[in-house]
Amino acid sequence: MKNTYNSPLSPTELQEVVELLRLGKVGLFPTDTVYGLGCVATSSASTLVIYRMKNRPIDKTLPLLIGGWDSFRRLAGKIRASHRKRLEALWPGALTVVVPASREAISLSYHCQRNGTLALRMPNHPQLRYVIEHLQSPIAATSANESGRMEALSLEMVPQAIRSRVDWAWRETIPNDEPIPSTVVDLTGKEPVVLRQGAIDF
Repeated sequence: MKNTYNSPLSPTELQEVVELLRLGKVGLFPTDTVYGLGCVATSSASTLVIYRMKNRPIDKTLPLLIGGWDSFRRLAGKIRASHRKRLEALWPGALTVVVPASREAISLSYHCQRNGTLALRMPNHPQLRYVIEHLQSPIAATSANESGRMEALSLEMVPQAIRSRVDWAWRETIPNDEPIPSTVVDLTGKEPVVLRQGAIDF
């Protein structure tokens, strides 16, 4: 790691993280669930680095972390009003939703889209959302572990093989007893379909 920041980050440090992301640099950071490995979602070169770092199957798209509802409205296509109402009650939080992609989503890395859909999450971590909002782009992110292995709750739990290859890292222990990933729900149809049960009951 070339740059390591200890939480809580100062406004200057948060802006440095924003600038590193803008440059396409891949980093490690806390969320409200598990440690994340991510980059700016508009760089296909950077998202490809993430696949290589964690040996992620190329057929699995990268979820997107967004900072607020403006980003959701810009990136997501139409979903049912009942789905939107439930989502508004649960976000920000440990919930990832698969939604139709809007026309504006074409600017995102092809690793973040499949068959006209995106996976979006608004994490319950104010400083992380601050970074995303000032980046003015979602972060393409996945858990900071090798595919199929346990997720991390601290920077020290992230495998050294990944820690040694990232450009920056944000050190902050996540205050959970065990790693529990976000719930993943498909909202593209008439009824919500739970793809992975995690921290939230949709």
